[in-house]
Amino acid sequence: MGHWALLPGWVSATLWLALAALPAALAANSSGRWWGIVNVASSTNLLTDSKSLQLVLEPSLQLLSRKQRRLIRQNPGILHSVSGGLQSAVRECKWQFRNRRWNCPTASGPHLFGKIVNRGCRETAFIFAITSAGVTHSVARSCSEGSIESCTCDYRRRGPGGPDWHWGGCSDNIDFGRLFGREFVDSGEKGRDLRFLMNLHNNEAGRTTVFSEMRQECKCHGMSGSCTVRTCWMRLPTLRAVGDVLRDRFDGASRVLYGNRGSNRASRAELLRLEPEDPAHKPPSPHDLVYFEKSPNFCTYSGRLGTAGTAGRACNSSSPALDGCELLCCGRGHRTRTQRVTERCNCTFHWCCHVSCRNCTHTRVLHECL
Repeated sequence: MGHWALLPGWVSATLWLALAALPAALAANSSGRWWGIVNVASSTNLLTDSKSLQLVLEPSLQLLSRKQRRLIRQNPGILHSVSGGLQSAVRECKWQFRNRRWNCPTASGPHLFGKIVNRGCRETAFIFAITSAGVTHSVARSCSEGSIESCTCDYRRRGPGGPDWHWGGCSDNIDFGRLFGREFVDSGEKGRDLRFLMNLHNNEAGRTTVFSEMRQECKCHGMSGSCTVRTCWMRLPTLRAVGDVLRDRFDGASRVLYGNRGSNRASRAELLRLEPEDPAHKPPSPHDLVYFEKSPNFCTYSGRLGTAGTAGRACNSSSPALDGCELLCCGRGHRTRTQRVTERCNCTFHWCCHVSCRNCTHTRVLHECL
């Protein structure tokens, strides 16, 4: 029972109503609907017991499937980790595509990434991969920080690891993060069509990237820092490092279709396999992102496609790359304007303890797409 037994009866009953007894009609059945819990970590709809265990009474939990709610009940403390990982994934998506026509726009409400997720394009592939990676990364780190009751550090690596070092310390629990991520994130996918296979593949690609980018960290021991022996553990990469890898795989994503092209003699297992659209290409690896539909050009607004267009976007007039005015503005041209900006400058620290600064004004040249 743990913390649950300490709660007043009305709190316990209310929590179960929030997590377990939601109407079945409100359960999430569509891809990525769980993204609607992105703001749970900063929600004010919280009850706190005497041991500061936060219990969330949050309307967005209605977006979760029955299995997802069960996983949250079974792992106290994990909901904020999932929500925090999703928030980090959204920030990373926006950073990676800040200079491209599609800049990972988001909206409030259950449809976080808008209509683009209804398509089977590269952008959808990246969204699924980075959000899956964000959850795995956050949960694995929360385990090692002691924020989740059902997991701890990964202590399986023990003993000598080499002639001058041994395993020890607190390794991030990537195995728990991957397992939970697979159970939680993938359970939101329904069906057996190409979109279902694409989403599951990209979810796994995100988790695999977090795992493959883990690195060994060590601490030296010995007289006067001589480092005669080292204690080492496995540390998660930064989510920025994961995002960099996934963006590169976005650029090299594989266009796919059903394996065996629907052959009537193929078994069910064979049919549920992705193959490259071009037979000359290699089959996608577990690390690759996959898609099956061409992306919109994202140049102009389209309510049907859910694209905002690039009008009004800032561009770089001297760059020939994707952030340059020629490419970002889709050949429509750009306007240039100046803006006077006042900023703090020439700051000096005075002992003890304040900082004094001057106000400096300068002119900034801005270029915007027409």
